Amino acid sequence: MRLRDARTRIELIDRALCLRLLANDEVGRLAVVVGGTPVIFPVNYVLDGEVIVFRTAPGTKLDAAGRSPASFEIDSFDRGTRHGWSVVVTGRLEEVDEHGTKELERMRALSVSPWADGEREHFLRLMPDRITGRRVGSDAVLPDGQDRSRGT
Repeated sequence: MRLRDARTRIELIDRALCLRLLANDEVGRLAVVVGGTPVIFPVNYVLDGEVIVFRTAPGTKLDAAGRSPASFEIDSFDRGTRHGWSVVVTGRLEEVDEHGTKELERMRALSVSPWADGEREHFLRLMPDRITGRRVGSDAVLPDGQDRSRGT
């Protein structure tokens, strides 16, 4: 059964589909709070179960680990038809370092390869508290090729 907001007609995407969408993408936006102001960074990532994993250099993203909640978002939109979807993950950002040897080895095995130049030796992960998705436009086809409006 599809869930829709009665007022906006925006469809809610269930958690399982949100995770499939996250697993099939590799670039998203990380939002952290710096000095009371939200800041958003594009990052390439890999999904590890329900956890968003990416690499970074020292700086704002690394400094945000463990300090405050963070959010991560992916989306796809067709501006011509005004249809699209988005998935948002909220939780806490934490660094995986040499103190978590087994976890660090697993992170390295995930093969997340930063697009940006320069060294990105620090592994960060977003531990989710909440994973939500929304879809607008009754004919929006999701990346798995299924059009939810037609029940396929």
